[in-house]
Amino acid sequence: MMSAGRGFDQYSGSSHYRLHGQQVLVYQVVVVVVVVVVVVVVVVVVVVVVVVVVVVVVVVVVVVVD
Repeated sequence: MMSAGRGFDQYSGSSHYRLHGQQVLVYQVVVVVVVVVVVVVVVVVVVVVVVVVVVVVVVVVVVVVD
């Protein structure tokens, strides 16, 4: 039984997108690039949030101790 994934016709067994050879490679490269960009953006956002939280905690501790 073939997978009924995106762009796949489970009845005829043909792809709606008709991707073959070089087109499949380009599609895979685009997907990998998009995934890498999303992961990098998420990591950068998490790092920025952590830095901001640490700075706020340090400022609060300095103000309270002073």
